[in-house]
Parts: sequence; C-alpha cells; structure tokens
Amino acid sequence: MIDQYVARLRREVRGPYLPRRSMLRELRDGLLDAADAHRSAGATDAEAERLAVEEFGPAEVVAAGVREELAAVAARYLAGLVVVLGSVQFALATYTWTTAAAAQGWPEPSPWYGVLSRAVDVSSFGFMGLSAVAVLALGRGARRLPTRRVVRVVAVVTLADVALHVGSGVVLSAFAPASVGEWEGPELVLMSLLSVVSALWISWLAVSCLRLTSRRAQDGVHDAAHLAPGLLLRG
Repeated sequence: MIDQYVARLRREVRGPYLPRRSMLRELRDGLLDAADAHRSAGATDAEAERLAVEEFGPAEVVAAGVREELAAVAARYLAGLVVVLGSVQFALATYTWTTAAAAQGWPEPSPWYGVLSRAVDVSSFGFMGLSAVAVLALGRGARRLPTRRVVRVVAVVTLADVALHVGSGVVLSAFAPASVGEWEGPELVLMSLLSVVSALWISWLAVSCLRLTSRRAQDGVHDAAHLAPGLLLRG
C-alpha cells in the first residue's frame, strides 16, 4: 500500500528532479518508519502500511504540500542565482568601466552618465540584498508569509529587475564615453556574454516559478515538469 501511495504522489507531483526525488524519498522513508512502528505494536504487514498511510493523510493533501515546497526550492534557487551572478557581473563591470577603461585612456563620462551608472549599481546592490533575504525567508522553518505569494513576488520583481538592467545596459553601452569598437581586450565581450546568459537564465527561472505557482499548478494540472532535471538545488 505504501508503494501505491508513493506512486500516486509521484504522478501528481512532477517537477524539478533532484528536490522532487529527495522529498518523495523522505516521505517514503517516513511511511516505512511509521509502518515499522505499527508492526512492533503487533499489527500485520498490511494493517501496518494502511495505518501509516492513514496517518500521513490523503494523497492530494500531501501532494499539495510537496508542490508548495518545490515552489519554495525553485524560488530559493532563483534568488541565490541572482546573488551569485549579480555579484560576478558587478565585479566585472566595475573593473571594465574603471580600471580597464582608464588604462586605455578613456575620457571621464558626462555627469548624467555617471548618475545613471551609480543608480544602476545601487539598484543592483539593493536587489541582491533582497534576493539574499528571500533565500533565507524561503528556507524551511523560516516562512512567515504564504509561500505561493512570496514565490510569485520574487519571480515578478526578478523579471522587472532584468528588464530594467537590460534597458539601462543598452543606454550605457550606446552612450559610452568612447566608441566600444575601439575597446582593446576581452572585458567587453565577457561582460556582454555574461549579461546575456544571466538575463536569459534568470528570466527563464522566474517564468518557471510563476508557472509552478499558477492556479493550474495548485490544482495539480501543471507543476514544474518543464524544469530541466538537475537545474535546481536540493531542498
């Protein structure tokens, strides 16, 4: 009976491979431990498994809890990725537009350009700080707000931040103090590649979080089956 129960959960909760597999394994181990306890109390094998399943509750209720946990794991991964990639981008951009630019004799930027650049830096730090808070807030035992709401807020704010930084990046590149075609060295290429990869990866994960917490996903019609196996950290 335990195997059938876990098989039903596996059918109803399709999602990020590693955390999904880990959660289902934990559930199965818990069921087996509960059944062992009932056997020790004198129950037969069939009765022990039945009692263990009854104690865990209806499969649809347990599946809803697993889906919520998967959503939290996905959002934590997204927020953590924002912190890591954002830090690397900031370090590379700072080096490119200060140390490397000065070494190549680039002129000082105009005042408005400097204001915009600093505003981008401040917003980047602010967003990375909020992302770090989200990682902690979505941890097990640390949640005070509804998980679905927090996950969707993280995803929407992330998409807005990506759009803002892509737009500001285009403006800063277009109005750079000197022609980017005159640049010597790999910094601009590396910075551009990292920006494109980061924007696509983060946007894809944010959209995935929105899909994972959609009403259809809450009803079990669709949950994170679109997420590639192995891309999410274990919960």
